[in-house]
Amino acid sequence: MEAGGGEQPERQPSPLGHAGVVGAGIAGLAAAIALRRAGWRVEVFERSQFKNEIGAAITVTPNGALVLNRWGFDMEKAEAVPNLSKVIALATDPRVILDRQEYADRGRELGHGVWSLHRVDLHRGLRDLATTPSADEAGQPVQITLGCAVEEVDCEAGVLKMADGQTVNKDLSLLLSDFTGYPCEARRNNRSIYRWLVSMDDVMADPDLREIYSNEPPGFMAWIDPGTKMLWTTYRCRGGKLLNIALGHQTQPFQVEKNGWHAQVSREEVLATADNYHPSIKKMVSMANEDGIHIHHVSTRPPLDSFVRGRTVVVGDAAHVMMPTHAAGAGISIESAASLEVLFREVNGKDSSTISCRLNLFDKLRIPRCNLTMLASNSKMGRLRQPGVVDEIRKFYHGPLPPPDALPYSEAWRQILFHHDEYRAAEELLAQASSQKSTLAEGG
Repeated sequence: MEAGGGEQPERQPSPLGHAGVVGAGIAGLAAAIALRRAGWRVEVFERSQFKNEIGAAITVTPNGALVLNRWGFDMEKAEAVPNLSKVIALATDPRVILDRQEYADRGRELGHGVWSLHRVDLHRGLRDLATTPSADEAGQPVQITLGCAVEEVDCEAGVLKMADGQTVNKDLSLLLSDFTGYPCEARRNNRSIYRWLVSMDDVMADPDLREIYSNEPPGFMAWIDPGTKMLWTTYRCRGGKLLNIALGHQTQPFQVEKNGWHAQVSREEVLATADNYHPSIKKMVSMANEDGIHIHHVSTRPPLDSFVRGRTVVVGDAAHVMMPTHAAGAGISIESAASLEVLFREVNGKDSSTISCRLNLFDKLRIPRCNLTMLASNSKMGRLRQPGVVDEIRKFYHGPLPPPDALPYSEAWRQILFHHDEYRAAEELLAQASSQKSTLAEGG
């Protein structure tokens, strides 16, 4: 068991309520930070004994960076790298550019750019924000309890049942596992991703690769094989010292039994899968660092109609399982945390009626936005031209959509996904709901 932070600042106000968060991943820590800032006492229950996020690198888009900036997240300390462009070239000839999107102006225009971080560095920064004592608006430090598996949740009552039989009663629960009451598990689709890291020193020491990366700003550099639909994507992290590589491909029969982020594969397997790629690109396989190359099977799930049940709300992967096509998962999860911060300020944890109303507002805010992003990300190549995708999106979201052929990170998608301030959206909806409540009260 680990308590967050050291000694409590003097004269800390009594918490408005007590929240339990299941899972200390990026979404769980973001939610904990938000509720801490809202004045609640938060405890995070993490089944593992380690604190670091697993995986390789991750992208935070401006809509998420806006929230992190408000929290005081230190991008420099996290060695975040500005992500300024997306270039897609031909797998067999890297000189043939198929698509180029540049968005360096978004940082200047919105005040919050696109950032690439190692997942461990993002996770560490969020953990510090959650647990570091502070006398300002950050509230009481979050307590993180490690090695504590939550086995069951009474969603209506907000009671968490642990694997050892202990029960914990919370005014609000944030559950990062299935809570629907019916089978709705994420299922593998037919795509898998090889992921590994290489040293940028090794990359720049190779004449062919140095020519590619020296002529492009930091961002997504990718190569597509139109025949096999394989997409080899790279971007820098950890201050530009590491290059994150992801090779999306059709799952092969012999890969089915390999599961989880820690399932390693051989360099020979990756080279055989990427046989059509240009020799200069395949050099990056031999540069894989000591952690090796891992395989991750992509999963999808039908959208949820609600993220709320009783006193329990789902966020992160439990709410929206999405492919990395739009690199939007982290930003959307952090947005949801911003909603919680706004909606639960000055809310007493014992006020069941207000909690119910605020959770209803959370659904109104997050169901359209999260399901839009998930369904778009899970569509073929991130486009909307696949039959039925737009119809499914329109069940939840009624705002503007880009043209059917718009690629991820195109201007049309950037307008919808990047130009969003969840703080403003939550505050406007809360003000609207308060106004309607006052009008009803006046009308008797």
